[in-house]
Amino acid sequence: MLVESSGIFSNFGAESPPLPQAAKRYVSFNQKTETTKIMKTLKKVLLISASIFLTISTFAQSRENKVNLKFDSKSEKLTTAVGWKLNKETGKWIDNKNVIEDRACPAYWVSYISQNFKWIQFSTIKHNGVDLYVLLYERQGGAYKYPNIKENWEPNTQTHFLVIDSTEYKKLQDAINNKEAKDIKISSKISGSMSDRFKILGGEHLYNEENLLAKITIALEKTGYSETCFIINSQKVDGVDVVRFRLPESCYSAEKDMKEAYFEAKLEEFNKILLK
Repeated sequence: MLVESSGIFSNFGAESPPLPQAAKRYVSFNQKTETTKIMKTLKKVLLISASIFLTISTFAQSRENKVNLKFDSKSEKLTTAVGWKLNKETGKWIDNKNVIEDRACPAYWVSYISQNFKWIQFSTIKHNGVDLYVLLYERQGGAYKYPNIKENWEPNTQTHFLVIDSTEYKKLQDAINNKEAKDIKISSKISGSMSDRFKILGGEHLYNEENLLAKITIALEKTGYSETCFIINSQKVDGVDVVRFRLPESCYSAEKDMKEAYFEAKLEEFNKILLK
């Protein structure tokens, strides 16, 4: 059916006339724009999804305990040595068992003296693929409950360590074997200690090998600045081979202190703490 409108006949059943060229370009441009917007949106979604995934992965990692060191070997323990110290008042050398003091040292006073020991030994560990030697010794120590006024001394038991490399250990062995009566300093920047003072609290305060190794591990990761020295002197005295030594202390004072105060043990006894 034909309908007249404004003098123009329109056929409702006929197809629409083709779009002008400008209109085609407009439609094509809009399609491309929409496609670009969609692609950008998809990229944003993908980036956000990846970020969320990585965040979740980071926080979803398994818990892993820190792996501490272990002792690969241990020597025998040296449990006896004579402590000698010159008494400047009398000019006499005073001897005590396992403690250096310039007068007879009663048992209750030992914990006040830094140069005392119950036992000494060497052990080996491996850190980052490197073999290291650890000088270990247990001593009596203590601390004041009220340090500001120095009251209520509380004795405790302590284990100290000094970690040295193979070069320093070789120097120690050579010094002992050469018996040249020279003071030789074995030095290291890795040292520390633990005590049983707060063992009642448990955990990291327990006085055991596990916590000792944990402290050695930390000391290796955070090397100090000052050097600690283990000073020795191997010689023959009255026809007997002996080793004189002091427990590890500041390198600045070790050599001076060695002239008037030291431990002395027979060479055959001292050799028991050396690892081959």
